[in-house]
This record gives sequence, C-alpha cells and structure tokens, in this order.
Amino acid sequence: METLDAATAGLDPILRESALAHVSGDLRRYVNILNMLDNVLDLAPLDGINQIYWSMQRQLFLMRMDMASVPEFLTGRLLPFYERFLRQISSRLGAVPAPRRAGRPDTGKVVIVTNQFLSDQHQPSRDLLLLAVRLQRDLGRTVLVLNTNMMPDRYYSPFVPPFAAAVEERLSGEQTMRFEDETVRTLSSTAPGIAAEKVNGFLSAVDAFDPDLVIAFGGSVVVADLLEGVRPLLCIPTTTGQTISLADIVLDFGGRVPPAGEGRLARSWRPFRFGLSLRRSGDTATRAEFSIPDAAFACIVVGNRLDAEVDGDFLDLLDRILDAVPQALVLFAGGAEALPGRLSGCRHAARLRGLGHVDRMEALLQVCDLFLNPRRTGGGAGAAQALAAGLPVLSHAGGDVASVAGPTFLVADDGAFVARAAALAADPALLAAARDEARARFAVVEQEGSNLPQLAAYMAEAVALFRKPG
Repeated sequence: METLDAATAGLDPILRESALAHVSGDLRRYVNILNMLDNVLDLAPLDGINQIYWSMQRQLFLMRMDMASVPEFLTGRLLPFYERFLRQISSRLGAVPAPRRAGRPDTGKVVIVTNQFLSDQHQPSRDLLLLAVRLQRDLGRTVLVLNTNMMPDRYYSPFVPPFAAAVEERLSGEQTMRFEDETVRTLSSTAPGIAAEKVNGFLSAVDAFDPDLVIAFGGSVVVADLLEGVRPLLCIPTTTGQTISLADIVLDFGGRVPPAGEGRLARSWRPFRFGLSLRRSGDTATRAEFSIPDAAFACIVVGNRLDAEVDGDFLDLLDRILDAVPQALVLFAGGAEALPGRLSGCRHAARLRGLGHVDRMEALLQVCDLFLNPRRTGGGAGAAQALAAGLPVLSHAGGDVASVAGPTFLVADDGAFVARAAALAADPALLAAARDEARARFAVVEQEGSNLPQLAAYMAEAVALFRKPG
C-alpha cells in the first residue's frame, strides 16, 4: 500500500482513494473521500455525488470492505453524509415537499417508494409487488408504487469499481401491474439522473395521493427520505446489513441484532423480516434431465453475481470438498461470463459444471443434495427456494443466506464447511434429517414473512411516532 500510495499521488483524488480502497478494503479511504466531498458538497454535481455514494454502498453490499477498519463508518460517517446529500438535493432542486395538513382524516392510502424496480424475475421487485398486494388485499389499503430509478444509470465520476444500475425502459409513466390476481398502480420515471422535474414530480404525486404512510422499500430511498418529517415513514429493507434510512421505523431483515449505539438507526430499528416471494410452480424433474449421475452427491451454487461471488478462496474450498467427497459434483446455476474460464483451471475442473441461467430452478433444486453458499451478502431468495425444496444449506455466518437459513445450517470456518459437506455425503440418515430440518426452517421463514398483524402494528407505530409532539 505504501508503494501504491507513492505511485498514485498525482491521480484524481476520488479515483486514487477508491482504487486504493478496492485493493485494501480499508474504509479509511472512503472516509478520505467523504471528507473531500464535504468540502465541495455545494459545488459538486449531484449525479457525481450520487454515483460515488452508490459505488461505496455497492462495495459494502458485496462484503468487499473491512468493516473493522472503521467500525462506526455506517452510523458515524455514511449516514450523516447521506443526510447532507439529501439537503443538497432539496435546496438545489427546490424539492421541498408540502407537509400534510393537520387534522385531515385518514385516507387508507399507502405509497411505496423504491429506488429501482425491474421485473417480476427480480427478487426485490417481486417482493415489492407482494407487499403491495398484501396491503391491498389483506389490510384494505389503497397503494401507489413509485419506481424512482434514482440510482446512477451511467458513470459520472472516476470511481473504482464504478457502479451503474439497470433501468427497465418499458416501465415509464403511469401503469398498472397484475400480481397474484391483484392490480397494483405504479408511477415510474426512467429519466436519467437527479433532475428537478423528476424529483418534484414524485413529491407532487405523493401530495396528490395523500397517503397516511410512506414505505421506503430498500435502503437509501432518496425520494422517500426527502419526505422525512412531512409524512410518516417506514423502511422495509431488502437485504441484511445496516440499512441507511431516515424513516421513523426501519425494519430488520431477520438478523435480530439492533444497530450499535443509541443513535438514530438504533432508535428506529424493529425486528421483522418481510417474506420472500418465491416462484413455486410444483415443477419436478429427474436427475437425468439435468445430466446429473444418480450416484453423484450433487452440490449447487446459485446466484446472479457468480463471477464476483465465486472467487479464488471459494474455489479452493470447493476443491477441498471434492477431495473429501469423491462422488461429489458441484453445479453453478446463474449467468456468468468469467466463471467458466476460472473453473477450467481448478484441480477438479471435470466435477465443476456451469449451467448458466436455469429456468427450471425449482425442479433442479429438488434433485440436488446440498446448497453451497459463498461469502456474500445476497442470495437469500435462492436459499429460501432451496429450503422449500428440502435442500440443506451450508454457509458461513453473515449475509442474507445465513439469515434465511438460520443457525442450524451455519459453520464457523472453512474446515467445518468441508467436514459438514463430507458428513452429509457419507451418511444418508444425516442427510435425510437435514432435509427435514430444511423444510422446517422454510416454514419458520414463511411464517415470519406473512405476519401481517405485526407489519400493520409497525405501520401504526410509524404514524404514531410521526404525530408525537417533539
């Protein structure tokens, strides 16, 4: 790092610090960036600030940063910076939402705001539709979904690695969507960047709809957080980890561990996990349909980011499992470009098989023996799908998969990871018991996610906190 420090001294400072952070995982580099931005926050382009913020968030989400390097980074540095960023958006764009007039009767309306809605094949988007349906069908609310696309859709600053989110161009303007035989009203903008017309258009839509409550679906939902202090605000996270939000109440994602300290996030935190909307068709298959030998101990790795998540350390771990279990076969389900080339260089390349995108995931999971989880934040929906199929999960602690799978399916280190896989492969009775435990755990997770009385209670509490004097 000393050599890199010296060699990059003349580079653009954001490029330099973000690249060194990527190499080292040291959050002090991000602190340096935030300090630089603080000095020019009223001059820097909003889209550039937005991209830097989300590029940082992306690395935190992917568990690429050493949180121990600055333990208070999220609560002590990133949240205050996010609040100052929102004030810049408000002042520069004239984005000052109108407060709800006092004494107005309840309307029974709820606005759900998200940074990004893609399609019903995107798990958080499916979960959002499920939330809207349950609010309408089961709790009798009228729902409007705002799909704001406030995350950067192109590169505005030299950050390593950069981040630009996908935008679904067909989801623009006012539309209705059908999900579980219910109609959900949506208002979307695919306009790029943080523009006055776009932001104020969404704030005007909230004022016209006049909801009793605004729900931020996900973290750092800019349009929702601009309504802080103007409308009751509840945040429903879509992943584990610390959620950045200005909501009156911020729900958990099943971790059951409140944020450290006594600050804003700790006061707003409540234990709850909204349910994962699984695609369950009842589809079945034989092993032969996926070219899996009957005698194989079939392990599977599932994900949408396998190129990033199946790193060298995880491939080494898989080699150790394949050493210990001669009949084992590891399948990789999910789109990947670089992974096939990396698999070909492994010692057991012939027993590592990339399947690419799999349409019949439910059927595939049912003919496998073990779900293997890399160290990552995401993957919770895949783990839930595996548990529903009676497929045991094997994971280290931390991240969505560990949260969904529960302590029964977690191990302490790589040695225990290999030993657990070998034990399940060697003992049919142990494997059968693990399958029963998987189904039982899924029943628990499913019950958590469908606890509508608890969700309604938190919604009511958010309204009460908003109305509380002082």
